[in-house]
Amino acid sequence: MRTTNGGQLEETLKELRRLGRVEKVDAAAVQALRSMAWALDGDPSNAALWRQYREALRELTADDSDGSADAALAELFAEVGDSAPS
Repeated sequence: MRTTNGGQLEETLKELRRLGRVEKVDAAAVQALRSMAWALDGDPSNAALWRQYREALRELTADDSDGSADAALAELFAEVGDSAPS
């Protein structure tokens, strides 16, 4: 079976959704990426589109958690009367 940019993008999106990192607010960015992936499947030599696609994908997959998970974990340990692991 031939691997496509569109197919691999769908796998990436599936994992991002599982991790809670893609939400409804990302719908426009997701559709733009899908359109670019499909276009690249048809014309893989389009260097300008590759640059745009990689940048858009980088923005969508960037981890912007800013440590809020660490703060939430510390708060949870405080609620149960234990100290957070160091």
